[in-house]
Amino acid sequence: QVHADISYLSQRYDSFRFRLVDNILEMKYIEGIFGEMARNNFDLQFFLEVKSNLTKQQIKSLARGGANVIQPGIESFSLNQLMEMDKGVRPLQNILCMKWAMYYGVEVNWNILIGFPGETDEDYHQQIQLIKLLFHLPPPECVGDLWLERFSPYYTRPEEYGVAITGPGEAYSYVYDSEDIDLFRIAYDFEFTTKNEIDPGLKKELFDTAEEWKRRHQSDELPYLIFTKSMNFVTVYDERSIGNPNKNRFEGSPAWTIVFCNESPKTMDQIKKHVQELGAEEGAAEKGVLQLEKMGILYGEKGKYLTLALPHNANL
Repeated sequence: QVHADISYLSQRYDSFRFRLVDNILEMKYIEGIFGEMARNNFDLQFFLEVKSNLTKQQIKSLARGGANVIQPGIESFSLNQLMEMDKGVRPLQNILCMKWAMYYGVEVNWNILIGFPGETDEDYHQQIQLIKLLFHLPPPECVGDLWLERFSPYYTRPEEYGVAITGPGEAYSYVYDSEDIDLFRIAYDFEFTTKNEIDPGLKKELFDTAEEWKRRHQSDELPYLIFTKSMNFVTVYDERSIGNPNKNRFEGSPAWTIVFCNESPKTMDQIKKHVQELGAEEGAAEKGVLQLEKMGILYGEKGKYLTLALPHNANL
């Protein structure tokens, strides 16, 4: 049915471009619809709203099937804030989505949201430090405050989250000036307060860091973090920091770990098993992971590790 609808609309309106909005793409459509379009080499282009818990293969199928822009709902790299949003994803999954979308040439539209009940200064500090490691990936469009919308958990259960709804959105009184209209009943977004007291300096640092991220991608100082693989070693090229390009060559356990954790996150047990099968000594896996984490080449979260660098190889 979806194929038939797209075919009909493309023919009727003489268009190759489609924008699917308001609904997150069903996972079954990724291979069923976009995989099929990829196999037929159609020249259609799609904007899609998706969840960020996509695999490398799913992103590849979307890209090959015509998805050139996605909006994956990446709204934070703070684990605590994502839990407060009840997003059902972790920072690690957001990073994986951005990494492979960039690799396959898919534009990513996303924002950083702040102002959630329950967020802390430490959440801001952790997120600032992490996004500095992600400057080689697509930057956010902006940093903005949370909107409280009707039917959301914050609206239906505000007391559960420590939210106090203070009235309808500020704009409604300017649009509807009749006293006969109950603005609270017609409003879709609302003003609210929480008990949070975040350090203004941390908010400014987050805004400034995000702006610098955007500026770098709009300048000649494009940041990068890539790795190349030979038979016996891996080289990582890193210019996430301005004027400080680094080239680091790895052999043995660190090199094997970079390649092994490239496609998807791996546990320490999986990494140990892998590098020992390749001839690493006892304890080499832990030392290699620690070294790569300190260098910001590997990101670890709750016992799983992902290579942040993009592969130079274009045939994955």
